[in-house]
Amino acid sequence: METAKPIKEGNSVYRPLLDTTITKEDVRKAKQELNEKPEDYGRHLARIRDLLSKEKDLNPKTDDEFLLRFLRARKFNDERAANLVKDHYRYRAKHPRLFRNPKDMEDIFRCNIFNYLTHRDAQGRAVFVMKISNWCPETFSFKEFVGAGNVLSHWVLKNPVTQINGYVGIWDFKDYSFQHFSNSCTPRLMWMLSSLMQDCFPGRFKVAYCVNCPPLADVVWKLFKPLIREKYRKRGHSG
Repeated sequence: METAKPIKEGNSVYRPLLDTTITKEDVRKAKQELNEKPEDYGRHLARIRDLLSKEKDLNPKTDDEFLLRFLRARKFNDERAANLVKDHYRYRAKHPRLFRNPKDMEDIFRCNIFNYLTHRDAQGRAVFVMKISNWCPETFSFKEFVGAGNVLSHWVLKNPVTQINGYVGIWDFKDYSFQHFSNSCTPRLMWMLSSLMQDCFPGRFKVAYCVNCPPLADVVWKLFKPLIREKYRKRGHSG
């Protein structure tokens, strides 16, 4: 991926995932959609640090790079961004297996359950691909499954281009089985996943496409749908 070059097709440009160059379009989008103004960074960062300093039970990272991803995720609303940091760290404390060191997750990464395309889409979004058929519940628990996707997505989120433009998800349900279903669709596990996606992850999930969906995948959606807010429901598409 490090040697990937931009791909041009008509008027569209598909940038390499690892390219950190902020384009004029990124700047425009950040200002228009996220209320981002670089000249105001200092004020926002000082405010969020002040809010976090009052939380004696937390010891969060407070460097500029880290806090900016939370500010972008909450459209530079200082209070909402600070609350997201708090929720993120409290969630981490409750679910440490979802935030393990990548070196300790090499076995599940080798299964290629989760991958990112080498290039972004034409809107600059990182494209996330999940292949459920590569997950063996007998070998890896659902928490390990979610943890692998979470750690990989946090790594991609370090890139400010991803923070601004967000993610597109492609969930491939080919060969989805009852074994997959029974090891992931308990109320506790589904709540764990919905909380992570909606309330604790400082990224922008723009749209999700579920492909090769068997009837059992529709059951999953019916169970999961009540746990997520309306804006996320509208971003899911199946086929």
